[in-house]
Amino acid sequence: ATMPVVSMTCAAQAQARRHRHPTAPGFSARRFSGSRPLTSTWKCSSSSSKNTSSSSRSNFGLLDWAGSTFIPQGPIVSSTKFAWNTMWKTLMSELAPQDQSGAYTRPPAAYTSVVGVTPSFPASSSYTLYIGNACPWCHRVAIAAALRGVPAESLRIVKLVDDAERASRGGWIVESGRDPLFGAKDLREIYDSAAGGQYFGRCTAPLLVSDAQKVVVANDSAEIVRSIDALPGDDVTLRPAALAAEVDKWVERITSEVNNGVYRAGFATSQTAHDAAALPLYRLLDELDQHLETRRFLCGGSVTEADVVLLPTICRFDDVYSVLFKCSGRRIADLPNLSGWLADMMRLSVIADTYDAASARSSYFGQLFPLNPSGIIPAGGRSTKELVAQWLSRSDPAKRERLAVGVSALHTRD
Repeated sequence: ATMPVVSMTCAAQAQARRHRHPTAPGFSARRFSGSRPLTSTWKCSSSSSKNTSSSSRSNFGLLDWAGSTFIPQGPIVSSTKFAWNTMWKTLMSELAPQDQSGAYTRPPAAYTSVVGVTPSFPASSSYTLYIGNACPWCHRVAIAAALRGVPAESLRIVKLVDDAERASRGGWIVESGRDPLFGAKDLREIYDSAAGGQYFGRCTAPLLVSDAQKVVVANDSAEIVRSIDALPGDDVTLRPAALAAEVDKWVERITSEVNNGVYRAGFATSQTAHDAAALPLYRLLDELDQHLETRRFLCGGSVTEADVVLLPTICRFDDVYSVLFKCSGRRIADLPNLSGWLADMMRLSVIADTYDAASARSSYFGQLFPLNPSGIIPAGGRSTKELVAQWLSRSDPAKRERLAVGVSALHTRD
């Protein structure tokens, strides 16, 4: 049978290589393809000429040219992989500091004061909070502020946008153009102004600043959540005294193995480092799922700080971390009690309003260049409203409510 015009069979290609390079004078493809001549490209293909006349020419690559003429394929592939891997590890070390084993090590926060605990930052004063919606550490702070109902005169919230190309350092710029406290355009300028000069260090969010003193209170989300619990607001507490020990235990484990765990798995530059982060993450997700079979929330019938720190990671897990951070060993959709807990949290309307799913996907897939060089954002992602509806549809609200009959979803202050 006569072969299509666009190409030879694979066997014919191999025979052609043994005889003469196709660009050599006098080369004739008729001896390999019957009565019809080949085009200038000789890829293994079964498509017709009308569909591939231009695209097939673009498929003539380095391996076709060099592998059949000068250098065997093996050295080309191995040297290219080495160069790419070396550049990738260099970029990863800038994005996420690594130790010698290839494990991501999150640097400690530079500011760790707590409002109402540190004497120079009283709860009666006013503060400005800088947060970016895409960031899970910012998200936990936003959830805490929403649940506590902190008034704007005590806590002014400034929204940040993740845009490393427009930021002077780091990735955050002020969404409104200028920040109301310092007139800064991005987070680096805010850090510089609050430090009274040039700030040396990582410009991270969330960031809590004293309005009166114009200095940083904290840039660690844990201290900021505790600070928010001390500010004026609704008669609600996220860390009731009677549950403080249990809350602290869960917060410590969740922060280490879940919140940081997904990042350590995703930012690892060795298989050993990835496994060391991913496996404890999966174990704790399984434990949480089992724990929530008999409890509506982590520490009983009401939401606490432990639930607040867990929620941002669970919101993003199936959409982002399972894919981009290679945490595909579990899906929240497959953990029925954890899914039910997620639905319970989202039934609190102030919480659902704190999450922007599209912004999160865009930030992770579009901005983390070393993990996704193409910048391609997966198609078909659901909006926040669609995701919440999906989470609620998987849950049996009556069953969840029976776990805490007559108990308010929020703790009142002692």
